Amino acid sequence: MKGVAKLRYHHGALEQALVDEAVRQVRERGTDQVSLRGLAQIIGVSPSAAYQHFPDKAALLMAVCQQGFEELSGRMTSAVDAVTTEGDAGAVGRFLAVGTTYVEFAVAEPHLFRHMFGAASAKGSQFTHPEDYADARWKEGGADPYDILLARLAELSGRRLLRPGLEGQGLDVFAWSLVHGFSTLVVEELLPLETGEPVLMLFGRLVLTDDAFGAFSRAAAEQAAPARAAEGAGAAGGR
Repeated sequence: MKGVAKLRYHHGALEQALVDEAVRQVRERGTDQVSLRGLAQIIGVSPSAAYQHFPDKAALLMAVCQQGFEELSGRMTSAVDAVTTEGDAGAVGRFLAVGTTYVEFAVAEPHLFRHMFGAASAKGSQFTHPEDYADARWKEGGADPYDILLARLAELSGRRLLRPGLEGQGLDVFAWSLVHGFSTLVVEELLPLETGEPVLMLFGRLVLTDDAFGAFSRAAAEQAAPARAAEGAGAAGGR
């Protein structure tokens, strides 16, 4: 085990190995029990080797946060790319895919989701050069969830699918606040996931033109169909 770890470190991969193990632990049980010394022991290196890459636990957890955002962005991008429908229906479907993927990520990764948007990730730590980590949640050069949302809103606006007067009026913040707030309520078990459907329909009716809302409703029904079929099969199997 130690030989493998030393080989990783020799090739400059110790930092990523520490982050990967930290992400695994955060996924399973949150951030409280994560420690650099514990991670170093699991990987098979000395604590001093780990501290060469991360000055403290908070620095490591910022890297975990960044990796979480990269994963969320990747899932959102894949969901958008999977909508190959052309025209207005495709634009609406891609916009819907962004929001539903965000909620699905939160539900699937509750501990990681909490950490990504938690106080610990926002405050950073007592670094020698804190400016290096001030905005580490957004990796330079890569798309982040907010950029992906803006691109989808721009596509809707370019096709005149938004209700008149909504362009540039805080619609991006409204959409993100709605999806993030709902995701948080579900993750904290304050709302069941099923309550999201009428909220989604209300949002679509508020911001989309009548024709676009029709496409939005159809796309939402198509996305929900596999899950409902799976629930029905599960219920039948339990009888």
